[in-house]
Amino acid sequence: MAPNDSFITRTINKGTAAAGDAAGSFIQSVGTGVNGVGSDISKSTHQMGNSTQDYGNSVKDKTKSTGGRSQTAKNPLGL
Repeated sequence: MAPNDSFITRTINKGTAAAGDAAGSFIQSVGTGVNGVGSDISKSTHQMGNSTQDYGNSVKDKTKSTGGRSQTAKNPLGL
């Protein structure tokens, strides 16, 4: 701001800057929330996939079937 700006101009500029900061913070918080939901969905889906593979490995073990086992969170080497 120029030093000779009027009180009204300085007040409007400060108010506009504050409104812009508030709007930016709000949009950022919404984005953070959306990212958090996406991350939770990804984790849940990954856990369900691991559970299914663990179940399949158990079936292979019980039936003594041939073939490799799946890699899972509990069994990262697929042994």
